[in-house]
Amino acid sequence: MKLDLRNLDRRVIYLLVLVALSAPLLFKIVVKPARMVAAERFYEIVHRLDPGPNDIVLVALDFGPNSMAENKPQADEVIEHLMRRRIPFAMYSQYLLAQTFLDSIPEGVAKRLMRETPGERWEYGKDWVNLGLKLNGAVIIQGIAESKNLVKYLNKDAHGNSLAELPAFKNVRTLENIKLLVQFTSLTGTFESYVQFLKSHKFRPIFLHGCTSITIPKAYIYLDSGQIVGLLEGIAGAAWYSELLRKDYPQRGKDEALLINTGLGVAQLLIILLVILGNSTAIWAAFRARRAC
Repeated sequence: MKLDLRNLDRRVIYLLVLVALSAPLLFKIVVKPARMVAAERFYEIVHRLDPGPNDIVLVALDFGPNSMAENKPQADEVIEHLMRRRIPFAMYSQYLLAQTFLDSIPEGVAKRLMRETPGERWEYGKDWVNLGLKLNGAVIIQGIAESKNLVKYLNKDAHGNSLAELPAFKNVRTLENIKLLVQFTSLTGTFESYVQFLKSHKFRPIFLHGCTSITIPKAYIYLDSGQIVGLLEGIAGAAWYSELLRKDYPQRGKDEALLINTGLGVAQLLIILLVILGNSTAIWAAFRARRAC
């Protein structure tokens, strides 16, 4: 009995795609990702950032479970980079479904780094602060931009601790102490609120952005205009950022971004192969039918 690819059960195709996606994750197989120039700019800005003793980075996680496959690896890579460089940062979100990530992502990165380098420690309050969910985001962002004392304005972290008692934030006073904004989102409108309102007449933080694959064309508008100076384009951007981290920190292992990107690449190659096989089979069948006539 001959196999006719034209009548191949679609469940077989689904199974093949599942295997292609899961094999790299299960067996820790990685392929070097494609170079992403915008991600390189992003990396260089973080790598060369030289904040003062009272300065901080604002990391905004405006994504939920629906886009965590792309946004979470992006956040993991950048937060790891900030921690490795001992640059304190504050977590923040305008999105209700992001609340759990504000704690779980930095805690997970810190634990991974401490396993890698047992002699070092990263601590909440010293290396990072969770400012929590801030509804009415545009209003809060305007308040941050205009405040003369951010410790007093924001008052407490997500756990009820006074910001004045947390070393990473206690000396942060004005917008000028926020040297860098890094935002990850799949939502429409959240990034625009930072562009519009997180600035004063004399200062604007450096803006970096991580987006999902479907919103890359829109993000390029902000990149080309200079409103953002670095961009992580979906999981591919996160994977290239991970590759750059591996060059500077050779001891780090294979991470989620590289594994997911490899799985997607293998699955896409499989789909291309199936399309070629399907079309070749159809052409061959048509050729044989014509000869039979």
